[in-house]
Amino acid sequence: MRQCKITPIVLVYILFSVGTGAMLLALIVSKGAFLEKIVYDFSYFADFFDHVRRFYLGLDNVYLEGMHACFPPLAYMLYGLTASVIYRQNIDNPDAVSTNGAGMLVLCMLTAMLAAGFVFAAFRLYQEQNMAAKKFLIGLLLVSYPFWLAIERGNMSLVVLIVLLYAMALMDSEKGWERELALILIAIAAGLKLYPAVFGVLYLAEKRYREAARLVLYGLFFFLAPFLFFQGAIGLKLFLHNISAVNSGATGVSITGITGRIGVALGVDLALAHSIGKVISGMYFAVVLLLCFSRGKSWKTITLLSSLMIVFVAASGTYCLIYCVIPFLIYLNEMRKKESYKKLDYVYAVLFTQVFTAYPVKAFGSSGMLYISLYLLLAVLIVDEGWQAVRTWTDRRKQVCSE
Repeated sequence: MRQCKITPIVLVYILFSVGTGAMLLALIVSKGAFLEKIVYDFSYFADFFDHVRRFYLGLDNVYLEGMHACFPPLAYMLYGLTASVIYRQNIDNPDAVSTNGAGMLVLCMLTAMLAAGFVFAAFRLYQEQNMAAKKFLIGLLLVSYPFWLAIERGNMSLVVLIVLLYAMALMDSEKGWERELALILIAIAAGLKLYPAVFGVLYLAEKRYREAARLVLYGLFFFLAPFLFFQGAIGLKLFLHNISAVNSGATGVSITGITGRIGVALGVDLALAHSIGKVISGMYFAVVLLLCFSRGKSWKTITLLSSLMIVFVAASGTYCLIYCVIPFLIYLNEMRKKESYKKLDYVYAVLFTQVFTAYPVKAFGSSGMLYISLYLLLAVLIVDEGWQAVRTWTDRRKQVCSE
């Protein structure tokens, strides 16, 4: 077929540049009013300070204080270290930690460190040889809509993203210690937020069973051992109660949440609609696993696994969109190796880019267009992979019959 001079990678750079330019122009022209369209509301970095303040109430109250203490204890070890750095005056007034100078300064320094960590991790995973192009794209990612959402919320997701980026870059290394480090990093990511454990499926799909077994052991260690600092078995029981309570509801952007919205619009009881949504989520999870085992490791299967951290988890927030960076960079790596492109490669380039740059439309909220792009990407991908799987199965059946 005749090749288009504009490759999917070039199209990504063009669309990303235009989208980012439109965002920056809107910020300037609106004199800052556009910020409200990006973040919906201002939480004062709630997901950071809400967890830090728990340590001024005493270790026994970290999980007891409320159901939103739903992170594994490894995450709270990091929050505890942060709390020890901020002025001890917050012991007397923990609710003021998000508004005093010490708290804001520590948060700013941590954000700067995490931004640098993201750049280093993305550099390791993204295989673009042109350094100027590499720096440009990673810079665009860092100022894209999902990162505005993640930084404003102050969620642990940015730490998890950095850890997973390094893990994906190292898991197929020729060096044994780097492959082992990848296992440890995935276990750490799961120890911070649980659901990154889905990346262990990649090892099972590739029949790397010994590594998968070690990953399970690492995961159990990083999940269970930190409970020693948080009342042991009592802390574990409180954690399980809290995470169950949080997941009993649903955000509007997850599969369960969207099903709930549609159900209410159709006159269905919200609880029933959410129950239906959880069934659909379970079916989606099963489809993802099936495709991962049948199609092997590729940017497509990693996209599907990453999506489980975004749309499958009922309590998923909009900041989770930053996890799309992982499959996005792997998609670009695979596009670099191709000598010819299909039409779908360009479709994926457009949809992937829009997950980061889709201009917000008031009717869909601050992140509605981003999620529409993501769901379209997943729909096209599942149909594409499903069709390929059917064709592969049909070809095998024909071959068996002919023999």
